[in-house]
Amino acid sequence: MKDLLEIKPMTGFGELLFGAAQDEVEAVLGPPQETETIDVEGEIHEVIVWNYWDKGHAVYFEKELNNVCTNFETDNENALLFGEKIFALDQAGIIGLMKKNGYQEYETEEDPDLNEYIIFFHGAHLQFVLEQGKLVLVSWAVAMDDDEKILWPKRA
Repeated sequence: MKDLLEIKPMTGFGELLFGAAQDEVEAVLGPPQETETIDVEGEIHEVIVWNYWDKGHAVYFEKELNNVCTNFETDNENALLFGEKIFALDQAGIIGLMKKNGYQEYETEEDPDLNEYIIFFHGAHLQFVLEQGKLVLVSWAVAMDDDEKILWPKRA
C-alpha cells in the first residue's frame, strides 16, 4: 500500500499512471465515494473528478481526452514524494526537497482571503497548498511541452 501513496511528478500516483482509464483507476482505488463534473475555467471542456474522501485522494479525468486521468490531488498525511513524507515538511522543507531533486524554479501565490499560500513548481507540474504554514494539499498533473502537447508517461 505504501507504493500507492507515492507521488510521481509528471508520471502518476503509485502504480497509476497519467493516461489511466477510469476502470484502471477503479481496479486500484475502488469505486469513488463521490463523482462530480466541473467546467474548467476559461476553457470549453469538462473534467470528471472522482473523490476518495476516506483515502484523501481526488482523481481528475479529462472528458475530451476519452476520460483518462490527467491530475491527482492528495491530502493523505502518509503520501510520499521522493521518499519523504511530504506532509511532515514545512515550506522550507518542501522547497529544499524539490530543489534537491532537480526542480530549482518555483513561484508562490498568497490568497489572504482563503489564508492559503501556494507553491508552484511548473517544471514538475506540481503545486503545494499551505494553510497557516502547514501543507494541506498536493496537486500534480501530466507533463506538457511548451506547445501544450501532453507528454504521457511511458507504460511498461
